[in-house]
Amino acid sequence: MKRHIVLAKKIIESNFKYLDFPYKLTLITTYNCNSKCLTCNIWKIDDFSQELKLEEYQEFFKKSNEFSWVDISGGEIFLRKDIVELAKAITDNCKNLYMLHFPTNSLLPKRVIEKTKEILELKPNKLIVTVSLDGNEGLHDKIRGVKGNFEKCMQTYEGLKSMGVETYFGFTLSNYNLGMIDKTFEAVKRRFNHITWDDFHMNISNSSDHYYGIKMRQLTTAEVVSEVNRFIQKRGIPRTPVQILEYRYLSKIEEFLKTRRTPVTCKALSSSCFLDPKGDVYPCNSFSKVMGNIRNYDYDLRKIWNLPSTQETREGITKGKCPHCWTPCEAYQSLLGNLFNQEVKHEVIDDKPPIQAC
Repeated sequence: MKRHIVLAKKIIESNFKYLDFPYKLTLITTYNCNSKCLTCNIWKIDDFSQELKLEEYQEFFKKSNEFSWVDISGGEIFLRKDIVELAKAITDNCKNLYMLHFPTNSLLPKRVIEKTKEILELKPNKLIVTVSLDGNEGLHDKIRGVKGNFEKCMQTYEGLKSMGVETYFGFTLSNYNLGMIDKTFEAVKRRFNHITWDDFHMNISNSSDHYYGIKMRQLTTAEVVSEVNRFIQKRGIPRTPVQILEYRYLSKIEEFLKTRRTPVTCKALSSSCFLDPKGDVYPCNSFSKVMGNIRNYDYDLRKIWNLPSTQETREGITKGKCPHCWTPCEAYQSLLGNLFNQEVKHEVIDDKPPIQAC
């Protein structure tokens, strides 16, 4: 219960002031990836020599341990041989950790299941795993660039659910799978009859120079909105706080695509930040501005957090001086940080030409 209260307190405070320390961390542990996705260029990186070692993460979390929510991502996190030890550094030091989440491409189902079991044995308060799934059998394998990936997603999902792990399918909407959410659901339903639409999450593709290393081909507003609205309709009335948050995120995608501006005041560098595998701290996964490297600040995030340059960037983000994006990684804490505030209204630029989904 204490963890719930601490997180709730931070969320409420984020509505009225800049936080002294972020409650959410997006932690990119490696750029090593065994997928060959059409929507991402991370897999083309082949030099991992500068990535943080386990001992560095342990030092970081000893000094930077006030997170309530940590998203571990990559690359494919299970390509790190020390992923369980890394997770242990988080759970041992972050005493108020409410949620630990990570996605997987499922290309190593046996390893994913075994290592997730070990992470589960660390007894995190709440563990959530997202199995990335962008289409039915043929389409998912095409987008991910690996034959047989869909089947391995099914194996991974089944194995994780059998252990009682809270597991979802994550569907990233891009030019490659527009109009395919229904067929994707049907393909999974044929395998698992108990599946419902609540077992799926949707987000739109994202562009980032420092993360994905790719500029996505532009999506058109009408096509995306049609697909998102169909997904919202399939899911029905939101019944839980998390579903309400997801509904709010999805319902604002149209506004974002039409205005090309974040629909609410962004909380990056207040509620959250992004740490890449080399130790560079960014405001988020879209804003390619380095705040500092933890190796140069004694592995203490607070020292970077309190820099005048960080404060200047933080204030700029509040004023909309950023690339503007709308992905769950950043949108959820921004929505939670605007519970009592008037929503930002932006001028519609033009919803007729294709526009960037980021």
